Amino acid sequence: MVNSILLETLNEVFKPLGFRKKSANWYRVSGDLYCVVSVQESSWDESCYVNIGFAPVVKVKTGWLPELKCLVRFRVDAITSISREGLDLLSGEVVEARGEGGLRVDFVERVASPVALAVNSIESIQDLKSLLRTSVSDQVFIHREIRDELLAEG
Repeated sequence: MVNSILLETLNEVFKPLGFRKKSANWYRVSGDLYCVVSVQESSWDESCYVNIGFAPVVKVKTGWLPELKCLVRFRVDAITSISREGLDLLSGEVVEARGEGGLRVDFVERVASPVALAVNSIESIQDLKSLLRTSVSDQVFIHREIRDELLAEG
């Protein structure tokens, strides 16, 4: 149930921003960058993960690139504006306590909207550098192909 409600709320937030949906993924090209937001179910319990990926547009051959193939990847946990309460919503344990309606509202306020706010304005490597420096913790995978450019000062 957590997964289906999360997918619905992410769709409500990301579709109006120009993201296209493919399975449990929302993706778009904006400026020079491709962005994908992906929901991954846990193999161990009812929880799920929200993963975010970025890649230069030139890496996207068919208009679609899965998050695993992006050059910059991180989980929603790395976004500093996402609270502990927001992360707790992604575990299957909170569903019974909140009910479906309350969970939907909480997902929008505590997960979907902060993710959208973080990624919506990212259109260039410079924008991505700024996001990584100001709004994301160090729990980020940066492929060596783009690492020097993203980590350079200035």
